[in-house]
Amino acid sequence: MFERISKFWRGLKPSYQWAAGIAIVAVLWVASGQIFGTAKPVDPDEVKPASGIPQVRVAELSAISRDATITIRGRTQAKQEVDVRAEVEGVVQAIHFDKGDHVRKGDVLCEIKNNDRGAKVQQAQALVAQMLKELQVAQELFKEGFRSKTQLAQAEANYAQAQAALSTMNIALDNTRVRAPFAGFVDDRYVNVGDYMRAGDKCEMLIAPEPFLATGTVSEQDVGGISLGDPATVSLVTGETVTGKVTFVADRADQMTRAFRIEVELPNPDGKLRDGVSAEIHIAVKKVKAHHISPGILVLSDKGAVGVRVVQNGVVAFLPVNVLSDDANGSWVTGLPDRVNVITVGQEFVTDGQRVEPVFDKNGKAS
Repeated sequence: MFERISKFWRGLKPSYQWAAGIAIVAVLWVASGQIFGTAKPVDPDEVKPASGIPQVRVAELSAISRDATITIRGRTQAKQEVDVRAEVEGVVQAIHFDKGDHVRKGDVLCEIKNNDRGAKVQQAQALVAQMLKELQVAQELFKEGFRSKTQLAQAEANYAQAQAALSTMNIALDNTRVRAPFAGFVDDRYVNVGDYMRAGDKCEMLIAPEPFLATGTVSEQDVGGISLGDPATVSLVTGETVTGKVTFVADRADQMTRAFRIEVELPNPDGKLRDGVSAEIHIAVKKVKAHHISPGILVLSDKGAVGVRVVQNGVVAFLPVNVLSDDANGSWVTGLPDRVNVITVGQEFVTDGQRVEPVFDKNGKAS
């Protein structure tokens, strides 16, 4: 048998001999793995839970009292800004100020054609003069006994009615000049010369340069530490730092975020502050409850709020936080319950309301 195989092998071409040899070696290598068990063992950690519920790594954190500064992310906002609107209708005949111009209180921004309003004023003035004459005659005749009290009262009423009509005409004429209600800067212009404006249409937007506001929201855990008049430092993304004081703390939380709006009033004597600039508001407080976490576990909600995902009774929930300060080992944040189970691994792959199986870190740290 062996001689036949040997004779057959020698009769093959060299290329066929190489191909057959490679095939035999491959078969023997696969068979050795089946027989001697050299296949890679299964890692128990890679096996999915039998229940099908995803696992997440969790750390139990406890709050610590700290002397700190609450940092609130917000933006600047003009305290006084208004769209100045027309009170009468007509065609615009003049625009006296454009975007970026400084105006004083009472300056005419837009001017509407008078049309027949001037003539109506003259007509009303003539009627007032006539009613005054009739009233004077009625008073003389009443003294002489030729007019009754009723007739005198009617003359007085006619004169008063003519005066009211004149006042109405003068107001309508004056309203053809749309004036600035306060001193400030023109931020936008809505009409051009020749446009037709109706009562209520916008002429220009006016912004008062001072004071300005820095606004933001603070969590329900931190709002109790902030009071009206507290000093605050506002750092703008433009590089400016402005000091002010807290002038408003909301009494009612936002229904969606459960956060409270605050306002810090800022001086702006040189008019350099701009509306809508991102800002960090730093408010010094005596004692706050804070948690120390790694910034790597912070996530954003669907609405852009910064926070962490936690496990409550086996269900994922998002809790917003405020960053107090940073150090070499992490960040101090507020806004969480005193004791909370924070997801440290897997927070990016779960959603609010999803049931999970928490696996607690041995060291209990949120790293």
